[in-house]
Amino acid sequence: MNCAACNNEMIRKKGSIDLRIGEKLYFVRNVMYEECSVCGEKILSPEVSQQLFEKIRNKQFVEETFKFPVLDCAYA
Repeated sequence: MNCAACNNEMIRKKGSIDLRIGEKLYFVRNVMYEECSVCGEKILSPEVSQQLFEKIRNKQFVEETFKFPVLDCAYA
């Protein structure tokens, strides 16, 4: 499969991704996805997407607190 953004080769990987749905940000661990070897675009298969949306709909997740850097670009 080729990347929709830059048309380069996608590589199948297993790891962590961030998933934004509406105004909520989910961190997904141990998930299969494809990543572009050039631009870094990540995509989920329809089957994996459906499984994740089901888990979210049924509230089958844990809530954890993460610390991460936040940039303010008010002057950019």
